[in-house]
Amino acid sequence: MDSKGFIENIEEKFVPISPIIEFAINKQLAEIGATKDDLDGRQAMMFIDNMTEALELFLGNAESKKKRKYMISLLRKYAPEYFEERSLI
Repeated sequence: MDSKGFIENIEEKFVPISPIIEFAINKQLAEIGATKDDLDGRQAMMFIDNMTEALELFLGNAESKKKRKYMISLLRKYAPEYFEERSLI
């Protein structure tokens, strides 16, 4: 998985919404015990779940669900093997 590319795309899309989102991204990575450079597919799904909850506080339920779909599409792009292993494609 290209974890660095995955997180960088999320940062590019979400941080302009509010600078505190950068803190939320780093906090969620720390909570799952990963960094931008070593995130695997399973951890990325945990990250997405946690970020969705965090974004709900900032953006509301409907908008956080849209952001979740975006993060899932990025995960498909950056970790296609994760979806192939689980037959989620």
